[in-house]
Amino acid sequence: MHIRNLKVFCDVVRRHSFSKGAADNDMTQSGASQAVQQLEEYLQVQLIDRSKRPFLLTAEGDTFYSGCLQIVKQFEALTEDVRTLGSDCMGRTSLAAIYSVGLSYLPQIQKAVKAKHPKAEVRYQFGHPDEVYRLVEQGMVDFGLVSYPESSRLVTATEWLEEPMLLVAPPDHGLRCERSISPQALTSESLVAFAPNLRIRHEIDRYLRHLGITMQIAAEFDNIDSVKHAMEVNAAVAFLPEPTVREEIDAGTLISLDCPWLRLTRPLGLIQRKSGALSRSSREVAELILSCSFFPEERVSS
Repeated sequence: MHIRNLKVFCDVVRRHSFSKGAADNDMTQSGASQAVQQLEEYLQVQLIDRSKRPFLLTAEGDTFYSGCLQIVKQFEALTEDVRTLGSDCMGRTSLAAIYSVGLSYLPQIQKAVKAKHPKAEVRYQFGHPDEVYRLVEQGMVDFGLVSYPESSRLVTATEWLEEPMLLVAPPDHGLRCERSISPQALTSESLVAFAPNLRIRHEIDRYLRHLGITMQIAAEFDNIDSVKHAMEVNAAVAFLPEPTVREEIDAGTLISLDCPWLRLTRPLGLIQRKSGALSRSSREVAELILSCSFFPEERVSS
């Protein structure tokens, strides 16, 4: 049984396609099918139910895939480490990020990686928090970037940044001329909030209770872009992380209201599978991100 067959099997499953898995390994679709068949013959079990469209993993295939993924990643990490001894960092790193973090930081991350490790490649995908955790837990990506990071039985979380939260509003909002807004002044204002199932909503609600104020909820959404749009529609305000509204404030399409009492932040962190082995390039990229050398004004305070 060759390690190549394990990789082909993992790529076929990951891509949900024999043809795409074959392309990832520079082989024909027939070759990929034969590689999986050889594994099934060796194990004497069916790994993939080809009678379904799209195909489905059997129970044996699901168990085998979880173990195989780690074997393949460890082998690739070891191979890269040996090949790059004494040379520049090269190789591919895959990461997942929640949408707001990806849009705010990944372009700068890629630029920083390119400057320090020109031969390294970073591939990324966006997802909701649960999806990012799932991708990391299953070894589908090397690590993830999330807000309110939490360690678990499968995942270890490392602090990254603390984003200041701002109270923002449309440029024509009634509070735009107030030099200093008190918490009590917000009790008559409408708030565009995050969905109740999100951690950021819980933290904002807790903070408002701490201040002793209640705001009328105009609308609830599970993403920042929808919150921004709804503020204008409802002539409402919202609590949002500063990096996610920086461009709009600079362009004048949103304003930051003056709230000297506001001490709300959104923590960001890097999550990694506890049992996973990172390649040299992935370790270098993770260390570069955590160093925050390209976000000096937002470095986590020590």
